[in-house]
Amino acid sequence: MRITIDARMIRYTGIGRYIQNLIENLCKIDGKHTFGAVVNSGDEGEIKEAGNLEIFKTRSRIPVYSIREQVLLPSEIKRSGPDLAHYPSFNMPLLNGTPAVATIHDLIYYLNRGSCPNALAYLYARFIFKKVVKKAQKIITVSEFTKGEVVRHLGVKADKVVVIHNGVSHLYRPVDKEKRGEVLSKYGIKGGYIFYVGNHQPRKNLVRLVQAFSALKNRDHQLVLTGRIDPRRADLYGAVNEKVLEGRVLCIGPVPEEDLPALYSGASVFAFPSLSEGFGLPPLEAMACGAPVVSSNATSLPEVVGEAGLLVDPLDVSSIARGIDMALASPALQSELKEKGLQRAKKFSWEAAAKKTLKVYEEVVNR
Repeated sequence: MRITIDARMIRYTGIGRYIQNLIENLCKIDGKHTFGAVVNSGDEGEIKEAGNLEIFKTRSRIPVYSIREQVLLPSEIKRSGPDLAHYPSFNMPLLNGTPAVATIHDLIYYLNRGSCPNALAYLYARFIFKKVVKKAQKIITVSEFTKGEVVRHLGVKADKVVVIHNGVSHLYRPVDKEKRGEVLSKYGIKGGYIFYVGNHQPRKNLVRLVQAFSALKNRDHQLVLTGRIDPRRADLYGAVNEKVLEGRVLCIGPVPEEDLPALYSGASVFAFPSLSEGFGLPPLEAMACGAPVVSSNATSLPEVVGEAGLLVDPLDVSSIARGIDMALASPALQSELKEKGLQRAKKFSWEAAAKKTLKVYEEVVNR
């Protein structure tokens, strides 16, 4: 059997990690099938080479979420000669003539107009979502929460949807003090800090996080935010620059993945008060690195964090502040959360995700 994966989103933060880890682990665990990855020219170096993997560069660039992917991508997939195609997001071409599996990470673009760049993108996303769930032979979701959303909002039968949790990469593990010091120095971080990883979209709830940080009883820490500066988020950067915070909030921009384990490991608390997640990789990565986690209790996050973190109400600034203050005030609690987090993270592996995904492939092709 030959499986081709649409890997054009390989440079994306969340879905890119999903693609990289899935391909790497599929190639490791399976020797009887062959795999293909379709990428735009220039992105082929992002995928680890393997003997049972062939990389196909598109003959012309095919942007993600574009009309071109609907028109041109089917011929690129066909050129790789697959028995099955896997689309790791909802943007599967509707003219696809190959048996297909699609992964739906969340319904944020379907349900939330504000998450889309404009009204046309929102209408396109809603149209494509409805078509893809009918066209694909199987739908993979990364959480039970997202499966429920797909069944409820898109009218898909539950037995067509398979839940396969994301894993955590072997890169994410506790980092020793010396290495941590080198990375923290690189970003100008001094002393204790509360850490956030992710983009700055409104659903990430960063304005409330900044307000909670301002209200903390513990005033000895910085708040360190990663992520690309978004010119649409004047509300967030206005809150960051409030005089009362006196430069205690540090925006360090996008961070290379190789630096993240040290930044997670050095954090006094990892805070993730998101309003909506299809899975939530950052809290899982933080737990794998031994960081105490304070997370939102919304959508998929309790499914990921379980009892290994403090869950707070993301709509209540005082609840977020109390959770962070509790973790900062008690070394015993920090130690407990660290140990629980390390054990919790072991339950999520990319190897297990790849094995379950392969079973879905085989089921579709054999059927």
